[in-house]
Amino acid sequence: MLYLNSMFPLNKILNRIIEYSFYLLFFLVPLVMTPWNYELFEFNKTLAVYFFTLLIVFSWGAKMIIQKKFLFQKSFWDLPLLIFLGVQLLSFVFSISHHTSLWGYYSRFNGGLVSLACFALLYWALVGNLRQEKVLNSLVCLLTSGFIVAAYGVAEHFGVDAQHWVQDVQNRVFSTLGQPNWLAAWLVILIPLTWAFFLRYWRLSFRNWPLILVSVVFLVYLLAFLYTKSRSGLLGLGVSFMGFWGLLFWLTKEIKKFRWPFLIITAILVILNLVVKTPWQPRFLQFKNPPVAEKSAPRETIVTGGTESGEIRRVVWKGALSLWQHHPFLGTGPETFAYSYYWYRPREHNDVSEWDFLYNKAHNEYLNYAATSGTVGLLAYLGLILTFLFKAFLQLKKVLKSQDLKMLSLIQLGLLAGFLSLLVTNFFGFAVAPISLLFFLTPALFWVLGQPAGKAEKVMAKKAKLSLTWPQQGGLMLCLLLAGFFLWRVGQYWSADRLFALGEKLNKAGESNQAFGHLQKAIALRPEPIYHDELGLVSASLAVIAFNQEQATLSAQLTELALKSSNQALKSDPYNLNFWKNRTRLFYTLAENDPQYTQSALDSLLTAAKLAPTDAKIQYNLALVYAKLEQEETAIKTLEQTIDLKPNYDHARYALALFYEKKGETEKAREQLNYILAKINPNYEAAIEKLKNLK
Repeated sequence: MLYLNSMFPLNKILNRIIEYSFYLLFFLVPLVMTPWNYELFEFNKTLAVYFFTLLIVFSWGAKMIIQKKFLFQKSFWDLPLLIFLGVQLLSFVFSISHHTSLWGYYSRFNGGLVSLACFALLYWALVGNLRQEKVLNSLVCLLTSGFIVAAYGVAEHFGVDAQHWVQDVQNRVFSTLGQPNWLAAWLVILIPLTWAFFLRYWRLSFRNWPLILVSVVFLVYLLAFLYTKSRSGLLGLGVSFMGFWGLLFWLTKEIKKFRWPFLIITAILVILNLVVKTPWQPRFLQFKNPPVAEKSAPRETIVTGGTESGEIRRVVWKGALSLWQHHPFLGTGPETFAYSYYWYRPREHNDVSEWDFLYNKAHNEYLNYAATSGTVGLLAYLGLILTFLFKAFLQLKKVLKSQDLKMLSLIQLGLLAGFLSLLVTNFFGFAVAPISLLFFLTPALFWVLGQPAGKAEKVMAKKAKLSLTWPQQGGLMLCLLLAGFFLWRVGQYWSADRLFALGEKLNKAGESNQAFGHLQKAIALRPEPIYHDELGLVSASLAVIAFNQEQATLSAQLTELALKSSNQALKSDPYNLNFWKNRTRLFYTLAENDPQYTQSALDSLLTAAKLAPTDAKIQYNLALVYAKLEQEETAIKTLEQTIDLKPNYDHARYALALFYEKKGETEKAREQLNYILAKINPNYEAAIEKLKNLK
């Protein structure tokens, strides 16, 4: 038998694992990224959440086994959180893609049922295991991480890593979060906390080092935020500013005490907004900063010369609303927006500059929940928000009106103000892993800070000779084995993604033979549908190469593998539009060996067209396949439908002109070419040459 007094170190070790896992969670999740993965930022951050959740939850479970009781601290968010998870689970059951709804859309990852369960478990673990001093330490870790992230963002503005990115990172920084709007949304959550510490240490003195340190952190945060040039972030900052100072002055009886800090912080905000060039800078100041030529921007940024981002959001929101109207109860399943949006994608999406981009989020967290988990899911999500806001307001109202205004109350006010900003930025965007972490854990941090200090649990205050039974020892061993297994699986997931990323890059570079081996290894570690899809494309290319080298047996084997891989990908995600497009590419490639696959390519495209009836590029490719099958009249009709969907599609008009010329309808051909040169692309060389040669 093992005795309790001999297990004291184990219990302390478990408490330390939980405590430091939370510290590392807050510190590392915003920072972690690698250059070796398919998605540099979100994938690593999501896996970090998985990793620390496993450490915390299994350590928490081991504590329960040792103490022979269920260690759970009740809180105000328990029922709303259980309802939210229950609704997401129900939506998952009826999802159009169980794999995606479970793990999240590949390249986004955050938002699937597994990640939501992790955030919920982290909430309960924090409430049940951390006390006030540990929460304060966690906030210090979070703010320290924020300082590093923000400082790197400021350095990016001055070109520290400009040579490593296709995006113009000097114009709009994104630091370690990967996208300017995400960085802005995350920083705006933290900025009110610096105001709380500023008030705590307020005392004008050159030797007041805590105040100086807080001021430096605030300035670096604000500079990095302004360099993101995020308009939604600015709106979020405005809401958090009004929430923080408005509640403080409305509820507290110590207005004079906070007058000067308020004026100083307001002055800093106004001056930096006037000095730093931003989209919202007054025009009379913009002459100081001549415009800088922008490079190509990432998907979520405002593209110079392209459609204004607000107009793009309007179109996507219209499609999301239509999706919600057609699936009003439980939606199409968590994280399935990338598939179901294209069923109701507005025709005017073809008129924006990002018309051929894949939209895997609604760019509005509320509409995203409405579309993917229906009205029930949206109400459950809003229930989480409103419950916290109501509880936080009541508690702050009680404390701020008292004469004894404590530091913890100021931090709670900062947490609430940051949460308010998140509600605004999520309206114009969507939550990524670091933002979701703060969405779910801010209420936990707020709750613990508001609990009486003497409520901490007296651990192991029982008889010193109480023994651990064999079932307890077996339970501890099971916890250890399960933790080791799942942590090992997380490591495998990371390794599989690295191999997939390498294989995909090699395939794009034309190194299909090398890509083949890496993709097979990735599938052996984790059979993701996207891995099978890529392996199918690679196998088809190698089948053609083998056929040309007169290796008929090998070519047949590779053809069989290509078809099997594509089938496996679609079996997991039958509504994945990209998989159907890639299946078309696969058959088109195999048609070089056997023309019968051209008909299979057509069938795949027809399925894709049903899934995305307003996608002009699919219609255009359909016309090309019809032409290859010598169905010219159908090809012409399909091209005409393509132009109806997207009038400024120059390739479609040029192809239609060629068909008209072939039929001898010269005037119709000239009309299409003139339209290209007059309204779409005056430098279309092929159109210019063809127009000259028309009889």
